[in-house]
Amino acid sequence: MMMYIIFGVLIIGLIAMSFFQNKQRKKQAVQEQEKKSRICAGTKIITIGGIMGVVVSVDLEEKSFVLETNGSLIKFDMRAIYQMQLPPEVEAKIAQEQAALIAAQEAAKAQKKVKKSAPAPEKEEEKAE
Repeated sequence: MMMYIIFGVLIIGLIAMSFFQNKQRKKQAVQEQEKKSRICAGTKIITIGGIMGVVVSVDLEEKSFVLETNGSLIKFDMRAIYQMQLPPEVEAKIAQEQAALIAAQEAAKAQKKVKKSAPAPEKEEEKAE
């Protein structure tokens, strides 16, 4: 009997662990996709094949980009990106957007706390009596 309980706890633990790992993996994939969607001219790229260069143009419909490396232009699919470094002005813009988003979330939390702590308004019927 005790063996079944231990086995059940282990199974539940494995299921929970796989659930949280899968959730983390999905979150990372979304973040990576967002970063790739911000690719623009001037972005430094290293492809999966090890080719390094700077993006000259991006075609979002084809999901491709043109990479300049040592004077040569090569067209790649977005899936070929291994590492990328966005231009400093784009990085700064992303940081500002994230800071604004965090500030908005904090303001919403503070507003909810104020609403919860405020006394409920009295009904007009009770005032009339």
